[in-house]
Amino acid sequence: MNVIKSLIFFLILALVQFSSSKEIVIGFGDLVHDREILNLMQGCSSKIKALWYTTPYGGGGSTVHREIHDNSEFIKVSRQNLENMLGKYGYVMTGINLKLLYESLTLQDIKSSKKLKKYITGLLNSFYQQKLSYHYIHSGKPIYFGALIDLPYELIPCIKKHKLVKGISVNEFPLFTKFLKYVPYYFKPKDIPEKYIYPALKNIKAKDLYEFFRKTVKDLKKDELFNKYVNTEEFKRYILNSQQYYFDFMNKMKLESMSSTYFPNEGRLFYSGSTTVRSDGLIWYLPGDWSVNKPGYEHDLVAKGDYFTSCNSWSDLPDWYDDCETACISEISGDYCAFSFGTYDATLIEADWPYTGIWTMTRGSANFTDFRLNAQEVFHSPKCFKVLNSWICLPCPFDTPWCMGGTPLRDGNPALSCPRNSLILKQCQFRRLYPYSSFWTDKYDCTDAILCD
Repeated sequence: MNVIKSLIFFLILALVQFSSSKEIVIGFGDLVHDREILNLMQGCSSKIKALWYTTPYGGGGSTVHREIHDNSEFIKVSRQNLENMLGKYGYVMTGINLKLLYESLTLQDIKSSKKLKKYITGLLNSFYQQKLSYHYIHSGKPIYFGALIDLPYELIPCIKKHKLVKGISVNEFPLFTKFLKYVPYYFKPKDIPEKYIYPALKNIKAKDLYEFFRKTVKDLKKDELFNKYVNTEEFKRYILNSQQYYFDFMNKMKLESMSSTYFPNEGRLFYSGSTTVRSDGLIWYLPGDWSVNKPGYEHDLVAKGDYFTSCNSWSDLPDWYDDCETACISEISGDYCAFSFGTYDATLIEADWPYTGIWTMTRGSANFTDFRLNAQEVFHSPKCFKVLNSWICLPCPFDTPWCMGGTPLRDGNPALSCPRNSLILKQCQFRRLYPYSSFWTDKYDCTDAILCD
């Protein structure tokens, strides 16, 4: 009883204590323009720490620049990075994949394989989703729906009463400072689709799909941005590796599904040699082998903290999330930082549908780094705190990266086909100015990838 009374006392004490500066999250209820956010920040003497963005075509992510303290510069760099991710490293690279596939694909291939038909449909959908999003962003239209900001405590009412702000989350009480980071960070607009489907691809038949595929590849010859980058030195190795990869891949897609996995059986990894990393072609042949009732999936790029220091990201996974705002904060991997994108609900992942994620990092001082690309099953894990020498664990059901942790049940459950909640898909080294291109495949046995290739 004394422990309970003491705990109650601490709770009451916490309710009457405040700090002078606050980190709060605000939601706009809709997509808002750069200048609207800047006017809000100026009017309420606030500093941007992170922004969340999307477009009417789905997908999305967040941006963090810890070294940039000017709000205007923060937003400018954020938009430039996102435009580059969805242009050069988005639809241009997806267009390269389409072109290479078309050169060795026939109508009969699509007719004879439902798996291959779905993959081609998904790849075309990704191309148009990325291209439409790129042009939307490039035109300067509004993309932001949430922000993490820092401001003096006494100016919180200024934020609350502003017409732009439709939702707010404040870490009010010192005792709960850690826990209240986990309140719902994301205020995604309700009219943004979780899964965007390009209209011409809805319920498309094999013959029409092949014709639409042919037209899309033909139109690439007239695409200015595509022609600007397709033959650059940066993409040469990527194209060379892709030719053999797609030859083997198409034969494999004609086979029956193997056992279910929580990790993608196929995927690619590309590093620009500077600040951009793209992981695409993520395919689950049979999504499953979950160890919890509401599983999530997380795709983690782990690199040295003096090589990459913060990030912008974008992904098209269903019910997507990313962790740019948490990367390099309280990392348990020593000198390394984990940059991730994922999904809060892995049961929404569709078999044979290709998914993509892209990071643009802030450059650090180092010239090289070892890296690992990990696949991890995650869930909404409880958060535990020590009070009066006793541990208290509270549920964390909110859809925010602060709540997502690795599932603990695998090692003790022999019924699960993959005994670990995280495995290495790819590991090698990134070097400044040296593009890197690789892929993984056939990881049914839950073993780690080879060191390098």
